[in-house]
Parts: sequence; C-alpha cells; structure tokens
Amino acid sequence: MEASKKRAKKMRLNRIAHLNGIRAFEAAARHHSFAGAAQELNVTPAAVGQQVRQLEEWLNVRLFNRATSGASRLTLTDEGERAFPDIHRGFDLIGRGLNHLFDEPQDDVIKVSASPSIASKWLLTRINQYQMQHGDIDILVETNVSLVDYADQSIDVGIRYGLGQWEGMCAQHLMFEDVFPVCSPDFAEKHGLSDVPPDLLNGIPLLHDHSVPSSSGYPSWQEWSDSVDVALPKKLHGLKINDFASVTELARRGNGLALGRSRLIEDELKSGELICPFDVKKYQYRSRFCYFMVWRLDEVQSEQIDVFRNWLLSSA
Repeated sequence: MEASKKRAKKMRLNRIAHLNGIRAFEAAARHHSFAGAAQELNVTPAAVGQQVRQLEEWLNVRLFNRATSGASRLTLTDEGERAFPDIHRGFDLIGRGLNHLFDEPQDDVIKVSASPSIASKWLLTRINQYQMQHGDIDILVETNVSLVDYADQSIDVGIRYGLGQWEGMCAQHLMFEDVFPVCSPDFAEKHGLSDVPPDLLNGIPLLHDHSVPSSSGYPSWQEWSDSVDVALPKKLHGLKINDFASVTELARRGNGLALGRSRLIEDELKSGELICPFDVKKYQYRSRFCYFMVWRLDEVQSEQIDVFRNWLLSSA
C-alpha cells in the first residue's frame, strides 16, 4: 500500500501544478517572510500565505515553520530546505531563457573571462594565433579579480585559478604552475642573496601576494616554506598587496623578494629582469592551485565555442 502511494505521488508530481504556490514558496523562502514575498510578487501577504498553504496541502508536506514571535518567524522545514535550491535554480533558468528572447544573437562573438594576470601574461599573448585561424570570430576578453556570475554576464568560457571546484561549473585542467622566490638582479646583489641560504631571510624585505589571503593552497611564503622545508623568520614582515601583477612589478623594480608564479613571469625571466637568486630546482614547488578552463553546467555549447575550447587546451 505504501509503495503504491509513493508511485501515485511521483506520478502526481510529474504534472507540474500550483505554479503560483511554487513561486510564492520560492519568494518567501528567499525573503524569510510572506510580507517580503508579497511585495516582490505584488500581492498581499495573506495571498502568499494562502498559496503556500494550498501547495503544502497538495504535496502533503509542510514547507515552513511558522512562529508567532521572534526574529525569524518564518523558517524552512527540513523538507523545504531540500526543495528550495532546485526550485530557486529552476526559476533562475526560466528567467535566463526569457532574457534570451530579447537578447540579440551574437554567434560571431565568444566572451571569455579571466583574471587580469593570466589574461595579460598568458592568454592575450596567444589569442592572435586563434584569430589568425578564425578571423570571422571575435573574442571579447573580460578581466576581473573576483569571481563573476557567468550566467548574468553571458560568459562562454573562463580561465580560473584554484583547486578545480566551483559550484555550477564544469572545470577542465589547463596548466600546472611552479612557485619560487624571485627578485631583480640588483636586489639579489645588494642583499647578497646568492651567498645566503634561503633559510636565513631575516631582514630581507618580502613581498606578499594577498589576492586570496584566506584560501588554503594559494601560493604564499608559508606554503613555500612548508613545501621546500625551509624555515622562515618568526615574524614575516613586508608589503602585502592583493594583486599579483603589482607584486611582480615591485620585485622587478628592486623593492623586495617575491614569490614568482612560473606561468605569469615567463617574460621577466627571459629578459633577466627577474631571477631566482637560489637553486630554482631545489627551492621551487608545484602549487596545489592550477589553471582550469571553466564553463557553466547548464550552458549549451556551440560548435564555435567547442573549437575555441579545443584551441585553448592545445595552447596550454
């Protein structure tokens, strides 16, 4: 009997009904109140409450805990908590689909997102190779230090630096990266770094990249110390900057010893503007953070985007 009830309920839920109630539930769950949902939906709080109650009766499931007093008068039940993320995502997808009806198609444009560092130091130096082969396709590169919403900004492909796990995104590995100390030749000579073992860095001005200060695995002096088994001074003084390009520029100008990321300092190493004052093979480590090519899980990729992704992989 219980199994037949479950089958009947599943068959019933395959027919989407009570859409107004579902919309009221989603809005109330976001606002944590019927009043907030009512303002958004342009109805009365009583109407929102009634729609939610009708939905609960249809489902035979209680979605909200309703309190008469306290700061949180409306909270989700366990069942409501389980249902809300997918329902919220569903309305978000409907909104995106409707927006596509008003957007002009741009089949000849591929929108790429990357951090300023990887864009300027790696991607843009190679992008002309792709454009020579595919002159009919325009590439729009958008740079941003923080993570962006690929759906809201219509990003087709991105390059991200991290551990390869981002909610709602597919990630394909592009490149590893090695990390080692770098400075200008004059700085190394001034501080006698070629004659100083790297475990005696007391008094050496250090430059710190704080782009992602709270993320475990992001290149830092402590990560370097742990990886190459070198003791650091008890107190790590130095300039802290939340931009790797600025850290590199200061090191190039002789303002301190920085941690170089191999993929981003290729030009400076080739020109001799930056050097590793120590035995690089001994005092470098392979970062846990890598570069990944990413795209949305729900994105329908065109043939042109597939071609670009394959080119990006071959370039890496």
